[in-house]
Amino acid sequence: MKKHIPPSCRGCGQELSAQHATGHPARHQVFELVPKLVECTEHQLVSCQCPACGEITRGRLPAEITGSGWGSRLSSLSGALSVVCRDSRRQVDWFISEVIGAPSSLGTVQKHLEEVSAALEPGFEQVHVALQHPKNVVGLDETGWRLGNLPYWIWVTETENQAVYIVREGRRKEFAREPIGESKERILVTDRYNAYGILPREQRQICHAHIKREFTAMAVREGPMGDIGIKLHASSEAFQKAWIEVKSGKTSRGEFVSWMKDEVVRRWLTLLKEAKTLDEKAPGFVIWLLKDAKHVMLWAFLDHEDVEPTNNRAERALRGPVIQRKLSWGSKSEAGLRLMERLWTAAETCRRQGRSLLDYITASMEALRGGRAAPVLVLA
Repeated sequence: MKKHIPPSCRGCGQELSAQHATGHPARHQVFELVPKLVECTEHQLVSCQCPACGEITRGRLPAEITGSGWGSRLSSLSGALSVVCRDSRRQVDWFISEVIGAPSSLGTVQKHLEEVSAALEPGFEQVHVALQHPKNVVGLDETGWRLGNLPYWIWVTETENQAVYIVREGRRKEFAREPIGESKERILVTDRYNAYGILPREQRQICHAHIKREFTAMAVREGPMGDIGIKLHASSEAFQKAWIEVKSGKTSRGEFVSWMKDEVVRRWLTLLKEAKTLDEKAPGFVIWLLKDAKHVMLWAFLDHEDVEPTNNRAERALRGPVIQRKLSWGSKSEAGLRLMERLWTAAETCRRQGRSLLDYITASMEALRGGRAAPVLVLA
C-alpha cells in the first residue's frame, strides 16, 4: 500500500504532512503481474547414521509429494489451460515457463497431462454412471473429431447439472448404444439422426429447433408444398414463443399443454398428411415423421414436465470441442482421446454446477498423489 500525501495546501500554500490527514482516503487500485507466480518449496532428504549399528538411513518424501517438480495445482493448471483455453502443448509450455515462471518443457507438460488424465478418471466414471439414472431427462448429440488422420466422433450425454463425453471411431447405431446405455424410463432429447432410432418412441423427444429448420427449407418451395411449409413454420414459431412464456412464468403450463394438444398437434398432423398426398414429392422429413407414427416423438415434452422441446443444451455442450477440433485437428493417440473425454467432462460439469474447474482438478490430483478417494463430481 502506498499513501500519497499532498505536500502543501492548494488554498494558502501551507505545508502539509500525514498528521493533517482527515476523513477516508480516496482509493485507486492497480493490479500487476508479479515476475514469478510460483512458490518453490525445497524438500531436503536428510541422511542419518544409526549410532548403534552404523546403518545410514535417508529421509523419504511425503506420500503426496511425487518425484515431479510440479505441485498438484500447477499440474492441474496444464489441464485447465488445455480444455478451457484450448491451448496446445507448446502454448501450455510457454505460459508456464514465461508467465508462471516454473521450469517447463514439452515433455514435462505431456507427463503432467497424463497424470491429470489419471486423476480425472474416477470423476468421469461417476458422471457416466449418474447419467444412467432411470429418472433422468438426457440430451444427446454428436460431432466430429480426429485421431491422427482417422475420422472419430464425440458423443455427449448431458443433463442440467452434468455432461459426459466419449470419443469413438464411428457414428453408427452400434456406437450410439454406449452413450444411450440402458434407457429404462429415461426420456432422451435428440435430433432425427438414424443412430438414435434404437430408442423407443415413448422415450424420445425430437428437437424442434431442427424441425423448424426443415419447415424453413420447405417454406421456400413454390406452390402448395411451400404454402404448407409456411403454415408449419408460422405455427412452430408461435408455439416456441408460447413455450418461452411458460418458462418465464407468464403463461401456465396447463393452459399451454391444452392449447398445444387441442390445436397445434392436430394441425401439424393434418398439414403433414396433406403434404404427403400432394402430386409433388414431399420433403424427406415429412415422410420420416409419418412413417410408423414417428410424429408422436415431437410431443414428449407435453406429457413430461422436465423435458425440453429442443436439444440446444446438448448442442451448446459441443461448441467447445468443435472449436478445439478446428484449432488442434484432434488427438494423436488413444491416451489423448481419453484425456480429452475426461477434461471435457470435468470442465462442462463444473461449469454447470458453478464450481471451479481448477480447484476440482487440483483436488483430484491431490487425491491421486496421496492415495485417497477422488473428490465427488456428481451432485447428490
